[in-house]
Amino acid sequence: MSRSRLLASLLAAAVWVVLLPPSASARGVDPTHPKVAPSGRAPAVGHLTRPLDPADPSGRRIRVGYELYPATDGPSRGTILAIEGGPGYATTDSRDYYLDLFRPLLAHRDLLLIDARGTGTSSAIDCPQLQAYEGAYLRAVAACGRQLGEASDLYGSAFAADDFVAVLDRLGIDRVDVYGDSYGTFLGQTFAIRHPDRVRTVTLDAAYPVAGQHPWYPDLNRAMRSAFRLVCDRDPSCAGDPIRRLGRAADLLRRHPLVGRAYDADGTRRSVRVGPGELAYVMGVATYGTTVYQELDAAVRAWRGGDPAPLLRIAAEQGSYGSAGPVRSFSEGAYISVICNDYPQLWDITAPVNTRREQYAARVARLKRLHPHVFAPFTVDDWLGSDWTEYSSCRPWPSPSRWVPPVEEPVTYPDVPVLVLVGDLDSITSAEGAQIVAGHFPDARFVEVANAGHVTALADYAGCASVIVRRFVRTQDPGDTSCAADANPRVRLVERFPRSSRGYAVPVGQGPREERRVAAAAVHTLGDLFPRWFAMYGGRGKGLRGGGFTTTGLVQVGFQLHRLRLVRDLAVSGRVHWSRPAGTVRARVRLGQEHSGRLVVTWDDASGRATARGRVDGHRVLITLPAP
Repeated sequence: MSRSRLLASLLAAAVWVVLLPPSASARGVDPTHPKVAPSGRAPAVGHLTRPLDPADPSGRRIRVGYELYPATDGPSRGTILAIEGGPGYATTDSRDYYLDLFRPLLAHRDLLLIDARGTGTSSAIDCPQLQAYEGAYLRAVAACGRQLGEASDLYGSAFAADDFVAVLDRLGIDRVDVYGDSYGTFLGQTFAIRHPDRVRTVTLDAAYPVAGQHPWYPDLNRAMRSAFRLVCDRDPSCAGDPIRRLGRAADLLRRHPLVGRAYDADGTRRSVRVGPGELAYVMGVATYGTTVYQELDAAVRAWRGGDPAPLLRIAAEQGSYGSAGPVRSFSEGAYISVICNDYPQLWDITAPVNTRREQYAARVARLKRLHPHVFAPFTVDDWLGSDWTEYSSCRPWPSPSRWVPPVEEPVTYPDVPVLVLVGDLDSITSAEGAQIVAGHFPDARFVEVANAGHVTALADYAGCASVIVRRFVRTQDPGDTSCAADANPRVRLVERFPRSSRGYAVPVGQGPREERRVAAAAVHTLGDLFPRWFAMYGGRGKGLRGGGFTTTGLVQVGFQLHRLRLVRDLAVSGRVHWSRPAGTVRARVRLGQEHSGRLVVTWDDASGRATARGRVDGHRVLITLPAP
């Protein structure tokens, strides 16, 4: 799945990202954090030049940029090498995530960030048509291949890993503790396998195999189905099999696609079409946050009951619009150049480009014949037609003149301490694949983190995966990992999307029944803010049925509501404060539209209960209900 097609859903630094293909929302670490070491000391910023083609030392050169954050309290006890995902993301552009993760260790350890060749400060590949997502994607891929010419096969993981060694030699660093997330695990494995003498420990967060991967990636579909079932099993309000329900929706959408208009998370009105391919895409990107897991099942039920608005909104929010952004932060050219050389393809990559369409068609026909239900609840055609998949993206990429795989097979995995982490809701780097990775290394520990999506230790407000990682780097042993089973709060599902407040159940508490029902609708209106926040890039959003809100902050988050409407008959205005580290929400709001009153609303992740007190339509109310 292309980073290009996930732009609206990914975390900026690959928090919940293969690639990482990336990040769950653009939100995580406050970008105003100073780009300096914890003591205030500036990093050593530098670069070296390397042969673009190691086989031609006298030929074209490439720049490899790096940042070294020195230990702040005495001599360094070692160096941590962090590797970003994508492929295509600049590691130095995600420095805040790595500084936050390793801050408790940086008094006595250095942190080294190196941009892989073709990204960030390392001669980032800029293919304008591809970066802008102009025109047909395959045409843009072909144009980028022509632009790079004979260099199109020189940006793979093997070359990047060897560049890293050159940087270590320049800086006089013997061995490093590797931390890679998403594609950073692929490059991290490549580095460790090719240069085992330069590695002290390896942490692979959201890992997938560097060798032996199946070109159809059937484990990702299995992981997707598992994730939706897990969030349902863990929520008392969810009954039955969500995959069966979503499969029935796919059947209906195949016959009659849903077409309409809806606001995306940043308040732009979009034309939306939802067929089975789009539904598959939405279910796939669920791994990058909680929004889709929370809302999709209820949105599909609302649509089948005659209300398409919630489903149209999800499709608008999860769609990909605009360009890939600044090439300094992410290079789509680097992305495509790596995956087309390093990942398994459905054709012989050394064969002429004009023969690949026929090879691909033959593989598709064979899959349909032998494994027609491999992508259930979708058909093979649904799955291949979804933007979630990109099996044919590399078809027009030039054949390599001298193919250099990431690692030579048979692979010899180094006998160094390895920690492999994966979220049990991760459907882009599956737990199944991560277990395979752990099984390859002689001295590996595997940790599955409950209620976590793609990438577990970055922006870890639960304080579990990040603590395990730091302990492993410090001692070469992850120690007690039991917190992984329950540290993250479960995903709380939206039970229904009623059109009016009368569609909500009457909560327990004090006050007249209908006024308590309206108070519950107000609480759910506030709860509707957070799925929007995780999908938005700006500071303004819209209500499902009217009104809007503004938001500021990334860790301590504030909302200002302006007649926000989740249901038709109730508008909510006022202020909300959300402390992400504490998992608490506090709000003071006014009610409008067909109702009046004021409420103070609070809830926290620890108890999972929300309380609202105040006046509704002239009556005092006090209610308690499950936190939205």
